[in-house]
Amino acid sequence: MPVYSDLRPDGLTGALLALEGLRNVAVVLNGPTGCRAYHAATADSQFPRDAHRPLDFIGEFYFGQSRIPSTYLDNDDYVFGAGEKLKRILPVIAEAHPALIAIVNSPGAALIGDDLPRLLRRYAPDVPCVAVESTGFSRPAAHGFTEAVKAVITRLAPDALPAQPQTVNLLGFSIHHNHWEGSAAELRRLLALCGIQVNAVLCAGMTAADLARVPAATCNLVVYDEYGRALGEWLADRFGTPLFFSPDGAPVGFAATEFWLQAVCQILGADPLTALDDLKAARIRSYAALVRFSALSGLPKGATFAVRADASIACPLTRWLYEYLGMIPLAVQLTSAPDLESAKLLRAYLDSIDCAAAWQTDPVTTTPEIVLADANTIAAIQSQESLVAGVEIGYATRGYMDVVPKSLLGAQGALYLIEQIINGLARLA
Repeated sequence: MPVYSDLRPDGLTGALLALEGLRNVAVVLNGPTGCRAYHAATADSQFPRDAHRPLDFIGEFYFGQSRIPSTYLDNDDYVFGAGEKLKRILPVIAEAHPALIAIVNSPGAALIGDDLPRLLRRYAPDVPCVAVESTGFSRPAAHGFTEAVKAVITRLAPDALPAQPQTVNLLGFSIHHNHWEGSAAELRRLLALCGIQVNAVLCAGMTAADLARVPAATCNLVVYDEYGRALGEWLADRFGTPLFFSPDGAPVGFAATEFWLQAVCQILGADPLTALDDLKAARIRSYAALVRFSALSGLPKGATFAVRADASIACPLTRWLYEYLGMIPLAVQLTSAPDLESAKLLRAYLDSIDCAAAWQTDPVTTTPEIVLADANTIAAIQSQESLVAGVEIGYATRGYMDVVPKSLLGAQGALYLIEQIINGLARLA
């Protein structure tokens, strides 16, 4: 079997990409250059802000990448501190007049003990600043994400604002999620059909001004439990904003989307009828495509699949593939903690359909007909068995440049997944 590394993002990745999800915030890494290259490339790929040429950023701190300049700490800095590097970099960043400067310590820099708030006040006195002094070291990306978002909300948001009727915040989105932009847009669209306005999407595609309006929402809706639940509980304590989350996970597939919309509308006293009609139209379109494909191949019913994703995606996705498409799970491996409600429900569900062996089985050890996962997992399976289709639902991807945003959630997300599954299986025939 080929060498396969199950590398999962840690708290530093979560924090940096949470802050990079804000449009007019300058994110600075206090750490070595080796800690920034991947994150700078990922931020630019997942959330490009403007066209640029690498030669425009060949100077000190940037090293050919436009995002996440760093203090490039070396041996002496770990002994004497990063003060001199910060003295040089912060005025350069402040010259661009960002709405906020956010400086994040790498795990090694967190051990030095530099007083970052004091250095920020001294060298960037005219720009609002925030310091994330520890991202949780080797804790999961969701932990670093949550801590970074809490830090910027504490700095930018007022203590309270009057609640605006029929407004919500969407929690749990990160630019590290594949197709985050299209997924957020799809939920905005469906909620608008219910007469509900999205106040903010934390922290994906927002501005600093958007963050300041976070307390004005009537309710916080957790989309992805891993990245949104702890943050929602913190917002409830800080601002008193009610919290909604679905124990079944995100609105992936028709049934989960219908449940999610009805539950949200019940909480807010809104009417879901127009959104449910939209969902029904998507079901009709899906049925027509499936009938045509099945008439020629008998698929996708009976096809085997593997999933590797966070529990909030894997739970509703697995149920939908089995119940709606009649597909059989060979492996369902979680990239998040197995103690979430959605993870427990998923395990119980696999037991109930006599597929208990699929629970936490590494997809790379199986040969499904189609795998829904990140590109690394898909490539590892295809390297040993070429007749396997793949649908990239997680990051990293193979570099496909999406000009038109795609969704994994809601009605449009269900249609996109069906399109990918049908065409993937057709190529195997």
